[in-house]
Amino acid sequence: MSSSEAVPQADRRESEKGCHWTSRLKFELCGEDNCHESEILAFDFQRKSWDFYEGRSTAPPLEEAAFIVSMPPEEMHGAFELCPGMVITGLLLAAEAMLFSMPPSDRNPLQMAKSYLQFLFTSSREDYDTLISMWPVLQGQRRAEDANSRVSTGHQPSVDVVIARCGTTLRWLWSLPLPSQARVFIYSKCDVKTGDLQKQLEGIVGRVAQVVEVPLPDLTGWMTGECTAYLRHLLSGLAGSGPVNGLADYTIFLHDDAPRHLKQEFLSIVFRSISLGTYNVSFLNLAHERYVSAVTPCLKQLYTMVMGRQLTGRLSTYCCGHFVVKSSRLHEIPLEPLRRLYAAVQAGTYTAQAGGPCEVANMPCYVVEYLWHAVLGEPDELPWRSEDIRLPLALRYEGGRETRCEMKCRGLPSPLRFSQYMKLQAI
Repeated sequence: MSSSEAVPQADRRESEKGCHWTSRLKFELCGEDNCHESEILAFDFQRKSWDFYEGRSTAPPLEEAAFIVSMPPEEMHGAFELCPGMVITGLLLAAEAMLFSMPPSDRNPLQMAKSYLQFLFTSSREDYDTLISMWPVLQGQRRAEDANSRVSTGHQPSVDVVIARCGTTLRWLWSLPLPSQARVFIYSKCDVKTGDLQKQLEGIVGRVAQVVEVPLPDLTGWMTGECTAYLRHLLSGLAGSGPVNGLADYTIFLHDDAPRHLKQEFLSIVFRSISLGTYNVSFLNLAHERYVSAVTPCLKQLYTMVMGRQLTGRLSTYCCGHFVVKSSRLHEIPLEPLRRLYAAVQAGTYTAQAGGPCEVANMPCYVVEYLWHAVLGEPDELPWRSEDIRLPLALRYEGGRETRCEMKCRGLPSPLRFSQYMKLQAI
């Protein structure tokens, strides 16, 4: 034992003021085939929280906050005694994220945080002052209160859901919280059996305002995939012609196999926030996997062909072409890139089969996934969602693969294995 450890604990409590310096939350997560021991370190959570509240382009600790708000009451009280700032900040982060797409619940994290703050204020003003100096609780409370006020004042915008369909079932739509005011457009790219589509949509008919099937087969030998479906909808909507007859306030573009590329819980946040009237984002990519930043002869030619200027850097985005766009953004961007892209995809101009540099066989839409965000007004290198300070907290979430330890360390598990934040948002 060192000489310092011989000093009575009561006489060396400086390291415990505000938060015990070694504070951590430990827990075990068990999946289908294994368990994973994890911990949240107070100093690391504190750093991430300050980074978020001070507006830095870093990932907010959403997973950590989700674990904190999900703690049993007796465990939360114990954690509060060791590190009140960690618990209160976690509750405030969770409150802001949840209030974006959910009305206040009986176990309201904002009210829980305010109760803890009131307890500290009345029991020890010194502890309270130390807390607000060390942790961003006042900033968090203001943001959570603002989120709470927006729930009661929001209005429901119109929304279209556009799905490019071939052979994949659409029954996954049944479990989603589709807004009642939604129009669902199914652009059928392939032949289907009579009545098959109707059976797949039985679970949403009557829950949404309208379901429209638009036959859009490929007749020229090119497999144009979702490109012609998306572009047909965009150009028709901007022109005010059928079948769209005007764009909705928000349009959500999806493939028929969307659950392969995105987390349905994340998509549900978007749907619920639209229903709640809190959604206000110009562009949001929905997939959970990120492409490498790319610049190839193929992409450079396609970019120049569509955008009318040279690509000077790299293209960086998420996979697979699932996104939400606000109508005001669509009316702001130039129309010509959309028209040029539509013509290029239909003719396969940039493919190797047509003498271009893109090795995509007869599937010209394949590489357009790298370009959608740029065509729709975003920077060529789309910011990571978690680092994009333009987005509300609830949407600053990745959910895909990343370089991190799995079973041999005590960090949080990969969100592909377990995501407490997605579990929280599914309540």
